[in-house]
Amino acid sequence: MDDVQTYAFGRGESQAPMMLSGLDRLGEKLGRRIRALVEPICGVRPQVEAQDAQLFDFSAWSAQVPAFTSISIYRMSPLKGQVLLRMDAAMISTLVDCFYGGIGNRPLPPRGEFTPTEDRLIARLSESLLARLVETWADILPLDPALIMRETGVGFAASAQPGDQMVVQRFMISITRDQLWPVDLVFPLAALRAVEPLMGTRLPADDEQSDPVWQARIARRMRDIRLPARTVLARPNLSLAELMQLKVGDVIPVTIGRSLPLIVGNRIVARGSIGEQDGRAAFQIEKIVQGPDQ
Repeated sequence: MDDVQTYAFGRGESQAPMMLSGLDRLGEKLGRRIRALVEPICGVRPQVEAQDAQLFDFSAWSAQVPAFTSISIYRMSPLKGQVLLRMDAAMISTLVDCFYGGIGNRPLPPRGEFTPTEDRLIARLSESLLARLVETWADILPLDPALIMRETGVGFAASAQPGDQMVVQRFMISITRDQLWPVDLVFPLAALRAVEPLMGTRLPADDEQSDPVWQARIARRMRDIRLPARTVLARPNLSLAELMQLKVGDVIPVTIGRSLPLIVGNRIVARGSIGEQDGRAAFQIEKIVQGPDQ
């Protein structure tokens, strides 16, 4: 009888599977939106896998989290308690490297705080991801997120007691085969209990309530909308010393890639190459980039 564990009455899990299955369906939709959110930052189409939601004691989840990580704490009215968003420090560093022209293989030295650039990216990603979460939950419950604080470790985020039960919704993100990072949304179980009847209902698909007449009318109106398109020929890297020594007449060597992105807004819509037509520079489309979220 050495394996006897204490049990807190009133904290049963008999109804958890129904709630978690509803959260899993929401997670599939949110995962597609996260992929569209990360792609413009890293310049490639990432892989995003929405894992099944799981129940953890807060202490058990905290033990899995590295000492140095990004923790954003939100109040999600009308849900009770606080919701945590955890993002891996290595993922943040890699995305910053890719955004500024790197290939995402820069080693991450041991440290205890983020750079100002990484802090800005964390703020941008967190707010955008919470906005996507609100969109995903819109058919279930209108949410109003408000940031409480951001920390660099779960030890500083005193948002729950060690024994509190939490529901962890995890998304695994990768941009190369050997890189895989978790992004966790951590909900108090007590907060989701209040919306359990809504979680158990069938979630409407994105296209079930579409109006074909309205779609035809809006499609005609949208055909004349003009959108700025651009491509990036090269992203040369300069040291700070080289940058400060630049003068008129200097030549910076660049290498133009074979497959260049065609970017509309913040989304890569096609890939192709630069050439010439009728005496003018031209972009030839070789591949249309499409997916279920585009």
